[in-house]
Amino acid sequence: MEHREVSTEKGMPVETKNTNKSFKSKPVIPSVHQRKELLYAMAETGADWIMLKLGDVNTLPQLVGHIHRFGKKVMVHQDSIKGIARDKMGIQYMANCGVDCVITMKAPCVKYIKEAGMFAAFGFFVIDSDACRSGLANIKEQQPDVVILMPGTIPRQLVREIKSEATTPIILGGLMTTAEQIAGAMAISVAAVATSNPDLWNLET
Repeated sequence: MEHREVSTEKGMPVETKNTNKSFKSKPVIPSVHQRKELLYAMAETGADWIMLKLGDVNTLPQLVGHIHRFGKKVMVHQDSIKGIARDKMGIQYMANCGVDCVITMKAPCVKYIKEAGMFAAFGFFVIDSDACRSGLANIKEQQPDVVILMPGTIPRQLVREIKSEATTPIILGGLMTTAEQIAGAMAISVAAVATSNPDLWNLET
């Protein structure tokens, strides 16, 4: 994979990844909201990605470093890290911290995430037909590396339809609390399921 350098505010070069490879993940992605859960996700699971939903502008570099030392990649939700602007500069800061993938609900941010050398994950809530049409239009226009559909419990036929039109890896997230739900999701060939239930983080499908 090709790499390039991005300068931080202090002028120190930070290596970031060129995302010319497709997004790949093991079936279950731990969605982590607390530090004690993070240690378990890092040390006791076979996951290759961790969805980080804790921390702030000051602690993010340390958290990312810890996760990388355990050989795992970091997926950060743009709205979950306190003190980081939801704009191009905030995205570049996350790249400088070593974040591997940024989840955004703002379609225009997909471009900035990709330009910063990270995987761009576009997430949207499938609450009705209008939301589905709008989400698909944004996917086709912005071309994210991966799409996150929420909640993960939406009808499987609808997931199939979105998959066929988006031609982009799909992650299901939100309200995925049982092994049966995850097995059902994997049966329709989604890329992964994100769950905050630690009992499911080592689930083999």
